[in-house]
Amino acid sequence: MKKDFLEPVQLIAMIDYPPLHSPEAFAVYREKLKLGTPVEPIIVVPLKTVVDHLSKNEAHYATYKEILDHFLADHSEVKYFMTGGKHRSAAATILGQKIHSYIIENEADVDEINSLINKGEITGVPPVSENFIKTLDELEAHYFEHKRFWAMDEKTKAMIKNGDIIV
Repeated sequence: MKKDFLEPVQLIAMIDYPPLHSPEAFAVYREKLKLGTPVEPIIVVPLKTVVDHLSKNEAHYATYKEILDHFLADHSEVKYFMTGGKHRSAAATILGQKIHSYIIENEADVDEINSLINKGEITGVPPVSENFIKTLDELEAHYFEHKRFWAMDEKTKAMIKNGDIIV
């Protein structure tokens, strides 16, 4: 598993907003990041890996391929799909900080993340499933349902515009 600090424009965010599910969690992450206190990394999957997986389900993929192609043409900096972490990412984004990320690319990486979850080093909603393919399947189901894409910086701007977070 690789570790990196990524820009919000590099990340395709989940379509799980609105609403901001926990303004309290956002406030906690924002304060921690302001103070320089580390927060849990988010989990991301390389763009090519996810798109290759999405395209395997031809019937589903056909319903949003054009939307994804258009999004990617307009967002050349995008490199990864997020599996969650909206509150941490939004807090880092509004503070102008890069987003601490773990990049998963295979079964061994998912095993490592699940080990960190079992040890309590990663808490909250599990960012991966029990295996890599199921994690990719969950992303596929999410985007088939929503048929929409946005980068983390766009998602954060929407949260600000809607008054859910204040800069």
